[in-house]
Amino acid sequence: MITTINSAGLKAIARRQLADYDAHRPGTIFSEPGFSLTLAEAYRVQMLVADLREGRGESIVGYKVGCVSEAVQKQLGIDEPVFGHLFGSEAHRSGIALDAESFDGLAIEGEFAFRLAEHSIGAAFAVIELHNYVLRAPASGRAAELIANNAMHAGVILPADEPRCNESDDLLAETISVIRNSSVLGSANGGALPGGPAASITWLGARLKDFGRSLRPGQIVLTGSPLPLYPVTPGDWVEVTCSRLPGVKMTVSPGRNTARDLE
Repeated sequence: MITTINSAGLKAIARRQLADYDAHRPGTIFSEPGFSLTLAEAYRVQMLVADLREGRGESIVGYKVGCVSEAVQKQLGIDEPVFGHLFGSEAHRSGIALDAESFDGLAIEGEFAFRLAEHSIGAAFAVIELHNYVLRAPASGRAAELIANNAMHAGVILPADEPRCNESDDLLAETISVIRNSSVLGSANGGALPGGPAASITWLGARLKDFGRSLRPGQIVLTGSPLPLYPVTPGDWVEVTCSRLPGVKMTVSPGRNTARDLE
């Protein structure tokens, strides 16, 4: 029997989720025997955490779309992509050195992103998305865990320049590659995403309406990766390159509580 969690219970879960996230151990509640959320409850928790973060002065600067491929959706037992929030406190520029101890199982994705303009796409670029790659729930509960944990999002590395987007350019033929320590881990083009990167914006805009939210000019949308997650460890350097768009890079330092731009 599925038990519905009331509003007070969901708010308590959200407060714990945020405390765990701040402690760099996200989602510990999902390791507790018998704990589970429906997908609707998981999204409600994500929204409540976002509200808490806004309440303490953090700004929402956009959204991410994940689990775009049919294979990943089937693996998690869901029938559509998921989304999460981007926060200004976790948006960095290319060249940054990040502290591995500020994450739980740091992993990265290379993907296409857009910055929105009024009624259009203003800029297109590649990014490195940061993840806390940890799953504590049994397989049957991992979709809800993923959603409640803000789709594993832990930050984004933006390029130094954001070139204006040609409205006729859907990025289907644009190639993106992930390089770690001089080794190419994978390459794919925008056409590997169902409908291409721009289709993620259409899906996201419609989905946000279900929660009384909407996309706004100036926000960033991460469109989902055509490549897998790749783990990184202290001392690694990572670069994401494209055939036409500017690249983005980062390093992972072992120091405590550091997030600094490289000289």
